[in-house]
Amino acid sequence: MPATSPSINNNDRTASLQQIINATQRVQELMTLHMQHKITNTLPDELEDTDNGQALINTFDDVLDIHAVAFQTVHDSKQETTEAKAVMDEKHVGLQNVMYEKRHLIEEILKCKSFRSVYQDVDLVPLEEFRSNAPPEYLQDQENPHQLMINRLKYEHEARISLKEQQEALQAERLQLIRENRKAQEKLDRFDKLLDDFVQASVPVENALSEEEKKASAIQED
Repeated sequence: MPATSPSINNNDRTASLQQIINATQRVQELMTLHMQHKITNTLPDELEDTDNGQALINTFDDVLDIHAVAFQTVHDSKQETTEAKAVMDEKHVGLQNVMYEKRHLIEEILKCKSFRSVYQDVDLVPLEEFRSNAPPEYLQDQENPHQLMINRLKYEHEARISLKEQQEALQAERLQLIRENRKAQEKLDRFDKLLDDFVQASVPVENALSEEEKKASAIQED
């Protein structure tokens, strides 16, 4: 921040203004007196040779001095105003930044409150079942709802992985049994085919035996 002039308070400004008013009134009085002497033709040749003239000159000098002081006072006041405005602008910018951060945080909070996670749709095991079956490391800090939910999700994840593995093992066992049943069925089908072939092949033998049996019976009757 640039160097500043000594601060000009309100009392100094009021005193300077009063000096200007007083000097102005004194000049007006002296000029009025001067014009009266001029009208009455009693004005001396040399103005400074009279008390009124000397007083007028001195008053003009005072006015010039007061003007110089007033000019410096105005200059200092402008400088103070400029510096104060710079400080205010800086604070205003800082306030705007804070308000922006506040709005941003409020928006993020609202987003978090309205956010719907996947875990909200997960069908967890009942709490009592969790407390009865979960390992000890998942039963710590149950008074903390957030930690309790995390532990329940972890337990649910492990339980579902275990069930998935059991399902896959049972599915593999089922497929193995299906394959074995198919092999057994194929053997039965082959045995059925052999039996059918055997039955078909034995028909001529049966017919021949039946014919022989009929001939034998006919010979005995004769």
